[in-house]
Amino acid sequence: MSETYDVVIVGSGINGAIVAARIHSASPETSVLVLEAGREITGIAGEHLVEADENAMNASYEDLMRRARQIEYVKGAVSMNEIEGDSWRDDLPGVFPAAFLGHNFAEFPGASIAWNIGGMGVHWTAACPWPYAEEIPDFLPSAEWDADVEAARELLRVSRGPLVPNPFTEPIFEALRTAVPSPDPSREAGFMPMAGVDRDGAPFARTGPRDIAPFLFDGSAAGVALKTGVLCTRIVSDGHDVSGIVGRDIVTGEERTYTGRTYLVAADALRTPQLLWASGIRPEALGVRLNEHASIDGDVVIDAERFGLTDADIPTPPAGEPFIGSYWSPSIGAERPTHGQLMERDAEGLGHVLGVGWYCSTEIRPENRIEFSDELTDSLGMPHMTVHFSYSERDLEQIRATQEVQSAAANAIGVFSAESSEVLPAGASLHYTGTVRMGPVDDGTSVCDTDGRVWGFSNLYLAGNGVTPTALTCNATLTGATLAVRTARAMVAHINS
Repeated sequence: MSETYDVVIVGSGINGAIVAARIHSASPETSVLVLEAGREITGIAGEHLVEADENAMNASYEDLMRRARQIEYVKGAVSMNEIEGDSWRDDLPGVFPAAFLGHNFAEFPGASIAWNIGGMGVHWTAACPWPYAEEIPDFLPSAEWDADVEAARELLRVSRGPLVPNPFTEPIFEALRTAVPSPDPSREAGFMPMAGVDRDGAPFARTGPRDIAPFLFDGSAAGVALKTGVLCTRIVSDGHDVSGIVGRDIVTGEERTYTGRTYLVAADALRTPQLLWASGIRPEALGVRLNEHASIDGDVVIDAERFGLTDADIPTPPAGEPFIGSYWSPSIGAERPTHGQLMERDAEGLGHVLGVGWYCSTEIRPENRIEFSDELTDSLGMPHMTVHFSYSERDLEQIRATQEVQSAAANAIGVFSAESSEVLPAGASLHYTGTVRMGPVDDGTSVCDTDGRVWGFSNLYLAGNGVTPTALTCNATLTGATLAVRTARAMVAHINS
């Protein structure tokens, strides 16, 4: 059996939603099908978990994200879904360690995947710092890049401001700006850019895929459909033109071919290259140059007296809001390729704390890669993956330098010891890039061109953080979204041609 649309998209996360939204806006008559393997997680498809009422996943999100440690959230999501041992249950939505599918992620143990409508877009912290200097692909026209960044910000509803009125905010900013100075006033410590909408007396409304493309999730647009519980197992092509995507119903095992004129794969940085490999689409750079910024975690108790305040001045966030404040200490390029994501909260057992999480960029190296098997399969029957990942000596030096920056910032807020700084396991940031990277020429170091079109193909495009070709210091979402805006524009042009 087959179904035909103008555009077929694999993945209902943020980037799949962005491409669907841009295509629908530019060409409402274009029919679009989005295929998603996961199922609904909150009761309202595609909404962020903070928006969910009386939901176990939301409770887990609030509790664990107060710690500002995504690796703990992953562990909590797993235990909450009652997965035992190394088994995999495809009927439960949530976030799961990739190893639960049977893959070998011993060198990338923090890696996780989302198995639900909306992908990681319903789980993310909504932090949207923008890339800077070397993080921006130098082969893209700057005017186009700037316009696409603005479009991505608008789609994600990015804003900067307090989560709640807070007398600690300005003293924290002053302390951070002194401890971690910037020669560029626009790159001084300040509010973290967040994707969402401020609401008086209610939690900050974080953006989920549903907010980007509401018509996709509520079924209000003719010719646009979302099919869930469909695992895409193969892209059908002749090596130049794609003629369909084979999807398998997770429950019944029935296979169906979905055909279109133009195709987009926006699974994630792990499963997008896996699907290409399973389909015999194997450019030299596929899965190669896997990159992730190193994640360094820590907490410091805020010294209220130092700021002329008392515990009585600590504000109480609205019920359901995990944080009191969300702050950003930006990188300043090669001179200091480190970025602070600082989350103020009331931590059980610690009190009023500032989570001093820091990221630092790592070298892009072909040694860091995903190895796919033609013999072994995972629990879903897809190619088995082994991740090879390590830090170079330069990376280790940068991690140590970043810990010094973290320590300086934390000690400006309270008392912080070196033992309080923790380098999280590789993969724990959930910000993976480079596995289907974009490039200006087909020289074996990239998988797709500057429009996200797979080299050698006329109608196959890619989107997601895996397309990002640079080493990021900042969170990956806005960069991936910016590239998705660019790819959507190219897809519209292809459709109209």
